[in-house]
Amino acid sequence: MRDIKPTGNKRKTPRSSAPEDLPPEAKRLYEEHAKKATTRRFTGSKIPVTSVHVPKQSLPEKREESRPLFAKVDITKSVHRIKRSGSMRLGKKERTILVSLLGVLVVTSGIALFIFLPSASINLTIKTSPLLIDQKFTIAADTASIPSAIPGNVFEQKITIQGSSPVASTEVVGTKAKGKVQLINKTFDEQKIKERSRLVTKDNVLFYMTKSATIPAASSSGVSSITIEVEAAEAGEQGNIAPQKLNFAALDSSAQTVVYGQNDATLTGGSGKQVNVIRESDLEQAKAAAQAQAKTQVSAAANTQLQKGWSLLEESWETTFETFTPTGKLNDRVDAIPYSASGTVRVMAFKDATLMATLEQALKAALDTDYMLFPGPISYTKSIEKIDWDTKQISIITRVTHTTIPMFSINTLKDKLSGRSKAEAINYLQGLPGVQNATVDTWPFWVQSIPEIQKRIDIKISSDREP
Repeated sequence: MRDIKPTGNKRKTPRSSAPEDLPPEAKRLYEEHAKKATTRRFTGSKIPVTSVHVPKQSLPEKREESRPLFAKVDITKSVHRIKRSGSMRLGKKERTILVSLLGVLVVTSGIALFIFLPSASINLTIKTSPLLIDQKFTIAADTASIPSAIPGNVFEQKITIQGSSPVASTEVVGTKAKGKVQLINKTFDEQKIKERSRLVTKDNVLFYMTKSATIPAASSSGVSSITIEVEAAEAGEQGNIAPQKLNFAALDSSAQTVVYGQNDATLTGGSGKQVNVIRESDLEQAKAAAQAQAKTQVSAAANTQLQKGWSLLEESWETTFETFTPTGKLNDRVDAIPYSASGTVRVMAFKDATLMATLEQALKAALDTDYMLFPGPISYTKSIEKIDWDTKQISIITRVTHTTIPMFSINTLKDKLSGRSKAEAINYLQGLPGVQNATVDTWPFWVQSIPEIQKRIDIKISSDREP
């Protein structure tokens, strides 16, 4: 510490009490020094100052703790549990309000059910009259040239196919039955019979005469006969027939009673096995099978490209073969005919809605006065009259069948029935022209009248011609 120098003649009264913020040891030293300082000092005299050690006041050190950035805190230890109190009880006023609200809700629901829930189902059986018309239409890809035409479109595709068709015709390979047959003539005229004339049994087993013959006129006894040789038309055991009557296939039933054949002994010698053999019909069937195969092959592609609301005119399918080569010829004994073919397949598509609208318009044009079409689908058949693939036009003939009923409006009928009792509604309905029977069912069971709301009334009409 530096020396305390006098500042002049001015005297200062030393402080007798130590500051309050000093430590106890420092306070004690301060007070002792203050007592000594009360004695008079000369100006300029030096007073030695003793260095007093003042201990540094110790302050609590701050402890640095390392904590992670995201610490896991156990909330179960830090959150105080709230003790649950007992169930809340409503007071008398609150209970009264709650009961009143529930009562209003029940009453409102009952009124709503009474107004909106009741419904009526009415079934009418109407006497119908048939309506039949034949109408011609044109389906064309270009409707601009034919304003009344139904929109159409041609689908065309080149095809190459291979397949096989079974042979249906058969024959028996073996020997034919032979034998003698007695020809009988009950007429008074001589009967000349040609060679290879046919005799047939009741089971349609056919025999041929091997030679011509002449049957003399009947004698006084009324019968004459000769014996001839016959041979079965086909080989096989079916020609081994027992004694029976044989009729001439060329004679009518009345003539067969007076001129006929009779074998007195069993015809024998027929044997063999049945095999398939190609006939003209089998070749035609093979070509038809090739056309069906071509149609099936093209049909999938045509339906894929078909626009929505359009249908294929099934009667218009046409397959034109440029080449058709069957592997087989007439009288070949084979089980199947392999074939290969190439050509073009065409079919016409048409717009359904336009066709049905045209049919309905044609039916309405044929209606009698005060009659309407029976609600329901229209039935029709169609056939091709003419096809022109170059102009992409097809003329079809349709036969449309439907039924008619007396004119009335469903909405007007609902308006007339609403609010009436079931008995009144039935009497009113059965008095309408054309109504043969009427039934009215209401729901729920307590409802005894037709609802005022028309949407709750359902009217179904059935024809008297329906089974």
